[in-house]
Amino acid sequence: MTPNQNKAVWELCRQGLHSIAEAAEMAWTRGEPYRPQQHAHLPRETAHLITYCNFEITPQTAVA
Repeated sequence: MTPNQNKAVWELCRQGLHSIAEAAEMAWTRGEPYRPQQHAHLPRETAHLITYCNFEITPQTAVA
């Protein structure tokens, strides 16, 4: 994950949104964009950070 993605996960946890943070982390780790269902309930800055993080997606490859 990128530093901004880590920051977004930390910020979501700080706001008490642990399930959203976990879902975002899982999506970004799989190389997929995260689109929260509760987008309207997120603070604007956090929603913008998630949008930005979706542009930084890099799929992780498993090491055999």
